[in-house]
Amino acid sequence: MEEIVLNKWRHHYEDVLKWDPNNYDAWIDLIWLEEEWGDEDIIRDTFEKAISNIPDELEKWYWGRYVILWMLYAIWEESSGRIERAWDVLEKIQSIIPHNLFSFSKIWIMIAHFYVW
Repeated sequence: MEEIVLNKWRHHYEDVLKWDPNNYDAWIDLIWLEEEWGDEDIIRDTFEKAISNIPDELEKWYWGRYVILWMLYAIWEESSGRIERAWDVLEKIQSIIPHNLFSFSKIWIMIAHFYVW
């Protein structure tokens, strides 16, 4: 029964994302759904699909949720004991953010915590 409900919600989010792949709230909901099920390969694949949708707009507001996806990805990798992968995730988002236009202090704080840790 649980698998039926999971598949129903998974298809719902996939339909939403088919029409708007930059709907980062839907990506976050789908990731949380997959985390409840617990298959690490599917969770990682979902994160990778989500972060492949870079915002079209160069305004900080559009990038905020996108950056949160990356942060959640790094936290998930770290909490699963894969510190090197978490570090790679943080390095990648640092190279993608258009720093000449804006930045995100939470990313810098996460990186600082990795250095201190």
